[in-house]
Amino acid sequence: MAITESVAAMPQRTGAVFCVRVACRDLTQLSMGNATTVCRLTTDGGVFFFDRSQFDAQTMRHGLRRGEQVVIGAHRLRDGSAWLHWLGRANGKLWAMPDDRRRWLPPLALVLSVLPFLLTLTFAAGANIALLLLKIGLFATAGFTLAWAVYRLVLDWHPGRRRLRAAMTAFQAGEDITLCEPPTVSPPDQLQLANGLHNGFALLEGPISNVQVSLQTYGSGRYRYSLYHYHLQCAGESFAIRASASEWRQFIDPVLIRKAPLFVAGGDRVTLLTLLADGEVRGLLNESDGIAHVSYKGTPYTPTIRRAVLTFGVLFLMLIVGTWFGTELYGWYARGVGPDYWDWIGLLHMGGAVLLMITLLFSGLGLIADRIHGVYYRSREKRPIEKILALAFQWRLRQGRSASINEFS
Repeated sequence: MAITESVAAMPQRTGAVFCVRVACRDLTQLSMGNATTVCRLTTDGGVFFFDRSQFDAQTMRHGLRRGEQVVIGAHRLRDGSAWLHWLGRANGKLWAMPDDRRRWLPPLALVLSVLPFLLTLTFAAGANIALLLLKIGLFATAGFTLAWAVYRLVLDWHPGRRRLRAAMTAFQAGEDITLCEPPTVSPPDQLQLANGLHNGFALLEGPISNVQVSLQTYGSGRYRYSLYHYHLQCAGESFAIRASASEWRQFIDPVLIRKAPLFVAGGDRVTLLTLLADGEVRGLLNESDGIAHVSYKGTPYTPTIRRAVLTFGVLFLMLIVGTWFGTELYGWYARGVGPDYWDWIGLLHMGGAVLLMITLLFSGLGLIADRIHGVYYRSREKRPIEKILALAFQWRLRQGRSASINEFS
């Protein structure tokens, strides 16, 4: 299929969608032990991941040839790799996620979610327990239906999804599409350290084999959690890696995925970094795709904790400001008179005082938490996890890639 194309700069922003023409090098698969198979497509323009179950099995029956030129629509992940949404081959065949969604269902559910609220208005007022339970059930049903409809509509109207769908339609029709230029990165190199012990941590470099992944569930009830267990061999030695099942969220919509899965396949040449204190694998540098995976266990601050604290702080701030502002608006409404000049001046003064109090509160709590955290980690046995992190960062930067590594725990 011949199409004219215009070349644009390669987007590096996380979540940015793009289309690129690349040459295939290798397609490997990894079974995750829960009917999920993750695929990694290595090309001359980067590494692309996708879930095989999200594609039609008939279209994937014919494998890709090495050196075959393909057009890929994807979005960027945090570490510079990408998540594949569709792939167009030179013979016009298309690998794409089957669009079997009923697009009319979310708008219909959005409209129908109002009916339970209207139905409760027709009920007579009273203290009947059965009637009260019925009202609660109707409100819960309406709330769930409304949340699901809004979620599906947001995904359907997602700008990245719409651009990828438009580009795929244009490719199928042979129309012009904007292709990006693949990034230029150096091939992953080996660390300038020999295999063995290095002041608190051990290093082992070589090809891996006999990779097996199993999903195991621990606990019960509300305290259940799942872990992926990776079993592999490197240089004749057996290793086990545990990763949280949230590292691969099989129920999340593909357009929302931001982190590459912990992917290791037989034949990959990797560098394993372990701590002498416990012998666990804390770092994995995969020379086959240039991606670094590190466990932040044993460090005082992890990216996940920082994001959680930041999210909690923003939500808490919005709750306080929203509650205060809503109270002020209700006071104006209760007076029955619109706000005048002095009301707005008073609102600004009060807003400054509220923000100052919130800032002092967060600063005080943060200082106390930091001191407690510091004393806790100083009291623990010192572990050279920072050296493993530094090696991973330097290894990424020497390739000309971003200083972004994937966290597993």
